[in-house]
Amino acid sequence: MGEPETPRRNLTAAVVPALAAAALAAVGAMLLVGQNGAERAKQASVPRDCIIENADGVGGAIDLVDANGSRVTQADFAGEPAVIYFGFTHCPDICPTSMYAVAEALAQPGGYDVQPILITVDPERDTPARMGEYVRTQGFPEGLSGLSGTPAQIDAAASEFQVFHSRVPIEGAAADVYNVDHSSLLYVVDANWRTVSIMQTMNREDPMNPRSPLVPASPQAIAACIAAGLERAA
Repeated sequence: MGEPETPRRNLTAAVVPALAAAALAAVGAMLLVGQNGAERAKQASVPRDCIIENADGVGGAIDLVDANGSRVTQADFAGEPAVIYFGFTHCPDICPTSMYAVAEALAQPGGYDVQPILITVDPERDTPARMGEYVRTQGFPEGLSGLSGTPAQIDAAASEFQVFHSRVPIEGAAADVYNVDHSSLLYVVDANWRTVSIMQTMNREDPMNPRSPLVPASPQAIAACIAAGLERAA
């Protein structure tokens, strides 16, 4: 018998708390300062919701486990840029939608060759073996590396990247059937594991209307944010 599926939830209801918390964390971490006219002009091509300035204030060391059960740290990715997303395999909509968008972004002509990484926020269910199976989902980024670990290891990695995540029980469901609310951000790190840009993978359809539906960032915008961060870091 397969594992119980997490019930699907309304996309907006699932993500609003996570994005709100992520936005607060990002504002606190970025400590954005005023920019002169030249700097603002320099950022004209940066997509909306792509954070460049002071992005290197977020991120840090990881000590996790890969799909083979082997220890993995940031040193294992030295020498190549990467894109990092925190999610979980039972995620009903946000995570797979984000992974599909990232896959399309990385396939854009002239794009950067980066290592895609998925770090779970649900270590109790996302064993290394399950992560290894999940990252091979059709349509996900090619070569996607799935990382898991103990709850303490996951919490430490999430803390470094200021990722909000919270287990949400489902009324009437078994104890092992639950959701995890989490921020939906893509972190771009350079070959030295330094964060160079951060982008929300879900945005309001109408930025001026806080009640409008949430929609995924376009692959073109994600690709542009990756390029903007890496080019400015070069």
